[in-house]
Amino acid sequence: MTIYMDMMIIKQASIKKIGFALSLFLITFLAFSSVQSREIPLDRIAAVVNNDVVMLSDVLQTARKIKEAGATQLSDKKLVKKVLEKMILEKLQIQKAKEIGIRIDNVALNEAMQRIAAQNKLNLQQFRVALKGEGINYKEFRESIREKLYIDSLKKRQQGRNKKISENEIDSLIQSESLTLNKDVQYHIIDILLPAPNGISVKQFNMRFKQAQNLRKKLLAKPDQLSQALIVKAGASSKDIGWKSSQSLSPVFLRTLSLMGVGELSGVIRDARGFHVLKLVEQRGGKRKIVQQSQVRHILISKDTPNARLKAIQIRNKILAGESFAKMAKAYSADKGSAANGGDLGMTDPADFVPPFAKAVRTLPLNTLSQPVKTRFGWHLIEVLERKTTDQTREALKLQAQSLISEKNKSEEYNNWLQGLMDEAYIEYRL
Repeated sequence: MTIYMDMMIIKQASIKKIGFALSLFLITFLAFSSVQSREIPLDRIAAVVNNDVVMLSDVLQTARKIKEAGATQLSDKKLVKKVLEKMILEKLQIQKAKEIGIRIDNVALNEAMQRIAAQNKLNLQQFRVALKGEGINYKEFRESIREKLYIDSLKKRQQGRNKKISENEIDSLIQSESLTLNKDVQYHIIDILLPAPNGISVKQFNMRFKQAQNLRKKLLAKPDQLSQALIVKAGASSKDIGWKSSQSLSPVFLRTLSLMGVGELSGVIRDARGFHVLKLVEQRGGKRKIVQQSQVRHILISKDTPNARLKAIQIRNKILAGESFAKMAKAYSADKGSAANGGDLGMTDPADFVPPFAKAVRTLPLNTLSQPVKTRFGWHLIEVLERKTTDQTREALKLQAQSLISEKNKSEEYNNWLQGLMDEAYIEYRL
């Protein structure tokens, strides 16, 4: 059986180059690849890392296991170098974690071991036996997991300081990837064009650009009714160009459309013909995220309230008799956040609620007060005021872009921080 261990994967790291002494030493010792079935009897210090050391036997043993697993295409020489670099970097991170007060006690370590065993569909005792069967020392494996936890904790602490991602960064990523993200999407567009061909003077160019901006500003007042009088007066023209696939649109149009919602007007766009303002009439195809939203209000009687269900029934009867729902919510609801708004939770996706509450929101007739609904919080009186279908594709796209940028920033910043850590460290190669 193969035990799940992501520790055997060697990742790229920016590290000081190993001196030629290692290369000379490897000429003698790279025979490890031809003796993969036995331990290397000779041991020595491969590198000194501040007040700790990396042993050659550990380097060669790890390299051999990677080679046997077929997890690399590197030559023996490059693989051993890569393993040594990784071990030096791990030593530095563990030292730093301990220096800043991170502690991995036996309780945390035991929990991690149980999770790894569970991933292999084993209990801890079975996992110990399985490791032994593969020739892996349990105590050494356990300590290697402790070291990994130190590194993970250090990484999380450093990455928690990430800077806030701006809207411009998110929009830029979406625009740069617009052709990929909008594959198979079709757009129904109205193109408002103010001619400004190449070759006009700078003064004329600036004047036309200002005219286009002013025209867009006036059209924004009534985007549903594009005024032909305003368009003609500005010296522009309007053309419904119908449905266009993303592949057939110019990059400048596609980048703009990728951030637009149906019914919106674009900003002013420049191309060889002049200045454009686009109106996105309809959009179809691609991966759409259509969400059924509901405007909901509720009154919560806490589960800790004596006779909570009876209390909810009494309040319901008062509302049915003519009392104001909002007044009752402010007086009795345990959800103080919504109580201040008369129990109103706003326009929300039912999926955001706990299951019993969500089911009521999806099935209740509009403007009908529910019977008491039980959740883990207590008893609710629920009323759905409105339902509507919204296209949240753009919002989902922005969340996806934000996640990608965040992970990229975290990785880059942590790698830069690690490089600084190495620059400050004392590293001596002993080979």
